[in-house]
Parts: sequence; C-alpha cells; structure tokens
Amino acid sequence: MANLSDGIYFIENSDIMKHTLASLLNVASNKTSIDYARSSVKTLLRDLEGNYDFLRYVNIKTLKQIENNIDAINVRSDMDCVRPKEVGKAIQDLIDVLKSHLGKKAGYFFIKEFRDDLGDEYHMYIRDLGVNLRIAELQEELGKIDVDQYKIKENNAVNIAFVEKNSSCTYLV
Repeated sequence: MANLSDGIYFIENSDIMKHTLASLLNVASNKTSIDYARSSVKTLLRDLEGNYDFLRYVNIKTLKQIENNIDAINVRSDMDCVRPKEVGKAIQDLIDVLKSHLGKKAGYFFIKEFRDDLGDEYHMYIRDLGVNLRIAELQEELGKIDVDQYKIKENNAVNIAFVEKNSSCTYLV
C-alpha cells in the first residue's frame, strides 16, 4: 500500500495480485493437494505469460516448509507500472482457467469460496480492475440453463446483478 497524501492510500497491483493468487491457492488446495495447486497455478501463470508478459514478475515458491500461501508468493514491484485494467484481465483469465481445470461442478462453489477467502476489501479492489465475481457466479448458475435466452445485467447504483430474459430471442413452436 502506498501513501498518496493527506492519509489517502492506494493499493498497488503487486499487492492485489499477491492476495488474489494466495486466495486462488487456498481454494484450489481445498479441492486438491497444496503441491498440486501450487504447481497448477505456476503452470497457468507461465502459460498466460504469452498474453500478459508482466506475469513474469510473479514467483511462487514450492518449498514444503511454507505453510501460508501468501508467504509463498513473491510479486515484484515492476507489476505496479502495469495498467490496472490489464492486471484485471490477467486475474480474470487466471480465475476462469483455474476454475475450468477443477471441473464443471466446482464452478459456482469455486467462485464463492474464492470471493469469501479473498475478503470484501480485495474483492472491491479486483472489481475496480474489472473482475466481477458476482457476474461470474451468475454465469455459473446460467450454465445450467439455455444461456442464449438470458443475459446478465448489473445495476451498480444499487449494487446488484440480475438475470433478464433476452427479448431478442425467437422461439420455435
């Protein structure tokens, strides 16, 4: 966290990424072993580096003596110079790909557990970067029905997301 002035603080990309990865690891390790979760996330980061070269600033240690996932993650401050929306896109891709690796049934619960583990403060930070976990939860629920007939809408004024029947659908009778 950095001090701007007058006691106002802002959060750096590196801190957001570190906490996001720690929460992803926490939730993934509940579904599998911690070693497998760390290995999967490290591989995923390496794979996504082609789209987001700044992910090379992330290092996840795999040492057995590290119990806390946040201590296993090192994010260089170079990431703080990356445009926040790009960091948000990378985080969204990390969530989506990791969720898909855990299987179809893990989707909704993975997002819910991730959001709970991340906490309200960091959820707000990643939302400011363009990552909306409420929308992701609704998309998981919609996956059970014919998605083409519905669209997800969001009303930020009252902080809700909802599903609306798509009026442009034509139905064959």
